[in-house]
Amino acid sequence: MSVQNLTTRKQILFIIGLNAIISALISVIVGLLMIRPAHVASTPASTKAPLGAAGVTTATPTGAPVIHIVKAGDTISGLAYQYDVPEADIIAANQLQNPNFLQLGMELIIPVGGLAQITPTWTPQPTPTETPIPFQPPPVNQTSTALAEAGITATSLPTIQTGETQVEISEVIEPGNADREAVVITNKGTQRIDLKGWTLNDADGNVYTFLSFVLWPGGNVMVNTRMGQDGSPTVNQLYWTKLKPIWTVGETATLKNATGTAVNTYKVK
Repeated sequence: MSVQNLTTRKQILFIIGLNAIISALISVIVGLLMIRPAHVASTPASTKAPLGAAGVTTATPTGAPVIHIVKAGDTISGLAYQYDVPEADIIAANQLQNPNFLQLGMELIIPVGGLAQITPTWTPQPTPTETPIPFQPPPVNQTSTALAEAGITATSLPTIQTGETQVEISEVIEPGNADREAVVITNKGTQRIDLKGWTLNDADGNVYTFLSFVLWPGGNVMVNTRMGQDGSPTVNQLYWTKLKPIWTVGETATLKNATGTAVNTYKVK
């Protein structure tokens, strides 16, 4: 065999071997590509919550709405603080036309999980037959001035029920916190009360005087220490316009009527 033929034969064998190696590599790559989708599909989806813009895990709300039975002393603001839910969400979830008028025994939906989980077609529970309301209270403003402008006087209003007068300080919210400190006053009696001329006093001589506010049976009013506009964001919100907190734990709050007689006292908790 000549040297030329031997060289040609070696070149052919080299090419054949190289092609075999390349074919084997291609087969391995194709096999891996075919296996990868199956592996990915079999991998369980991540159960972690999505990451926020700063890389912090954000939890998806999982709480379910809570049904709260209104009892004496309950207020929208108090329930919002108790359940850590915005006041506006409670009002919207229950379609409340007058947040200041909470009927004893009525059922309120507390949207702990957020408004998105509340069925939009929910309708409020009917007023219990044992506590009928003979007329609709003013839906926007309950002050004596507003009633007078509407041609309604205290003597012309129909009697809701007969019984004793019982106005109490039901709670002092977050004493010492200038931004949230407030006193909640509740009418636990069965007669409407015009608070005009009534006063709220602390132990240091601070006095808040009610200009005019009609408090309906089962209703309540919140006197906030901070600056603010009376009637905002709800009609039962009043403001003392103080720059600093005035209430301390252990202090006694005193509620007096227009004649200066102490009606109720409350020890701040």
